[in-house]
Amino acid sequence: MYHNSQKGVSVIISFFIMTIMLAIILSISTILSNEIKALGSIGNSISSFFAADSGIEKTLYFDRKQLVGGANRGVCNLCDACSNLSTDPDTQCNICMATPLVASGCAVDDCTNCEITYESAFGGRTYTVDATVTTVESVSNFLIHSKGLYQDLVRQIELNSD
Repeated sequence: MYHNSQKGVSVIISFFIMTIMLAIILSISTILSNEIKALGSIGNSISSFFAADSGIEKTLYFDRKQLVGGANRGVCNLCDACSNLSTDPDTQCNICMATPLVASGCAVDDCTNCEITYESAFGGRTYTVDATVTTVESVSNFLIHSKGLYQDLVRQIELNSD
């Protein structure tokens, strides 16, 4: 036999159990919705990473393949070679500047102490590259810093020859 007060206790216990279950479900849904938002931007993150990688690859290509007769590096000639490479704006280097770190450091035939900066774009993605060649005790050090941008997401890659 139940008394009237015992019926109320079962209602209160079931209410507390339902409240705990609701709190668990709401916390799980909050966590999942935040994870889904993060997953949505992964595609843009990958695109900006590959834009930065394109800057590294382009700089290495010009350093190794676009050598001017007898030069040991092609990166000091990057601004001239890249601008003359194509009439397609997606493959050109924009705002390309070669700055000597010492006198005659950006000489095309003897590229020893030079900083080259340029930016380029393709398919809605842009990248900015800062490449520096320095020589310390006749050992050449080549540093490439590339920053890729796609839909407000930035990824950076740094490559050092040390």
